[in-house]
Amino acid sequence: MRFSGALSFLSSAVLMQQNVDFAYAFAFTPPSSSSNIQSFGKRGIHKHDNAFFHPTTIPGLHMTQSSQQANANPFEALLNLFQKNGNGPSPSSLLSSSSSSIATQGELIVKSFINSINSKQDPSELIQFFNDDVNYVDGEFYNPIIGKEELLRHFYLHQGSSYLSTGSDAKIVMEDMVVSSDEEGIVKVFVLYHMENSDVDGDGDGDSDSDSDSRMISDSQAITYYSVNVNEEKITRIFDVKEPPSPKPGDNGLQLLKTVSKVLDKGNVDADADADSGSDSDSDATKEDAKASSTSSSTVDQYFKAWNRGDMNEATSLFAQDCVLRDTQYPGAFNGRNEVEAHLANVNECLPSSFQFIIDELVTISSSEAGIREKVGALWHVENGGDDLAFTRGCSFYTTDAKTGLIQSGLEIPEKALPKSGVLNTISSTFNAEPIRYLPAAMWVAYMVIVFFSDGILPGANALQLEERTWIEVRDLSINFFLVSPLLHLPFSPTVHPMLEGVFNLLLSWAAMFAGFLSDDRKNKPNLLPFGPIVIGMQFLTSAFLLPYLALRSEEKDTGAIVYKEDISGEIQAKVSEWRPLGPFLGTVGTGAIVWALIGRPEFGDFSERYSTFADLMSIDRVGSSFLVDLAIFAMFQGWFIDDDLQRRGVQSDDLVVLRNFAKFVPFFGLATYLSFRPELPSRDEN
Repeated sequence: MRFSGALSFLSSAVLMQQNVDFAYAFAFTPPSSSSNIQSFGKRGIHKHDNAFFHPTTIPGLHMTQSSQQANANPFEALLNLFQKNGNGPSPSSLLSSSSSSIATQGELIVKSFINSINSKQDPSELIQFFNDDVNYVDGEFYNPIIGKEELLRHFYLHQGSSYLSTGSDAKIVMEDMVVSSDEEGIVKVFVLYHMENSDVDGDGDGDSDSDSDSRMISDSQAITYYSVNVNEEKITRIFDVKEPPSPKPGDNGLQLLKTVSKVLDKGNVDADADADSGSDSDSDATKEDAKASSTSSSTVDQYFKAWNRGDMNEATSLFAQDCVLRDTQYPGAFNGRNEVEAHLANVNECLPSSFQFIIDELVTISSSEAGIREKVGALWHVENGGDDLAFTRGCSFYTTDAKTGLIQSGLEIPEKALPKSGVLNTISSTFNAEPIRYLPAAMWVAYMVIVFFSDGILPGANALQLEERTWIEVRDLSINFFLVSPLLHLPFSPTVHPMLEGVFNLLLSWAAMFAGFLSDDRKNKPNLLPFGPIVIGMQFLTSAFLLPYLALRSEEKDTGAIVYKEDISGEIQAKVSEWRPLGPFLGTVGTGAIVWALIGRPEFGDFSERYSTFADLMSIDRVGSSFLVDLAIFAMFQGWFIDDDLQRRGVQSDDLVVLRNFAKFVPFFGLATYLSFRPELPSRDEN
């Protein structure tokens, strides 16, 4: 068990290196075997739209304009018609099984989805391209998104944080595509693309006055794998990976992997017991002649198998003499068989022998381009001794030479390993759009340090000391929650200083009033931190929950759309948020807590005496002094919710000025009054 734990710890340490990306997919990206799970299309077509190529795009991975026109399918004019008005067509509007192949239908669904992203359609429209059980993997995020509802939340929450989302000024430009289908109506598509700025010249027209290269976003090449069910006219699976940003990790990941390879190595694995090991006595000419008679899919499959056997001579022999291989972990391409051979040998030296590259999907199509026989898209992952390795999946795009059948060009992109940047991109864009968010973020850091861990700033012992008196005080205050126990003279009600009880219950009633803003969390406005659990957490740790929510909550965009009660996330949350007595009830509780602090428990004397003893208590009490800090924070930030809440209710910025300002600038009572008299959200049932 200790050895197993050490392995897990070391593996995690490897994955946590920012510039490693699990040896950044081992500084190259592909090989894999397992021909028994390959997918070969019975039909295949390919297109290339709006080609502005990456400076290091592999030769042969795109079509010329003339070949594009020659191979244009009959649905292209219809697709362009929809594109001109800026609205992506629905999948069903493109399909006619009686007049197009299954593969063409799948291609058009994928193109329509990409066009909808480029035309900035709302996520509620994008989600219509997917079936209910969609499996969506974005290499920038940790976990796959399963199901249509979760994907809709992802689209809304992370708009602009990844390539396959709306909300950014960039657009997707397809460089190439390979498509295959089977007789059951399942279409598999690999799309090679890059990103371009939509409005480089800043004139707002979406066009650039400069040449195409100046519009291209650097380090933006990516490959997406799609699985489309043409019978349902829905996308069922997406796997998207993009190249890492510069500076490229290069050999850094390899060196780390080499250092720990002995720990990760689970022993030799028989990758291909039946495969020909490839004798060194065979001449290159003989090998090339043999490869020329095979299909590109078998060539790529042999390449993966050779890798898994550790036979770099065989792997290198599968490349043409003038080949170009681009591993996106490196800044440039490897040109010619000699450079590819050196690169593969370097990587192989660092890989544990138990690592196997497994092909999940392999799609091949014939090409009419000069010098190219076929194009191949591959989806793969890495296993260590038969166990899947986390964050080691990837996509590759290959072409084969028209004469020899050898690999002419390749582009290999691994999945982003730890740390994933998707959520960080969302947070960064949120803070950049509204820098005021840095205020609650900074205050949260200060609050956590001062209240829980510091010594000498606030009175009393810090939380790490686990002082018994502190826990007794927390227990007694909790028993007297909302003053029910002392008012009913229950026998188990403990005696606590009335001013401390008053502050505690005023704070909790104030925290509970934020439940009136649960409409801040809706299906089309999800938050990184869901507001329902935040409100519950505020009953226990108050500002420790409120401040990060204020820093990370999604922006309330003024779209002019009506917000209904049914839009609020959760039926119970909708009822609580719009419950009219919420403000009066909690306002009464808070007012009662103030009265109790002043006159409750007569044995504590008059106001002067009880105030004096309360001040003495605060001089040694960490819990009570933290309550006072929370009251100040609540007073500072309660107004942050008011304008957005009124906007949701259709109230213009110059309406209800008195109620608006009273709610924003009068602590506690202003909020209670606002919840009592604000306009109600409409209900779809009522309408």
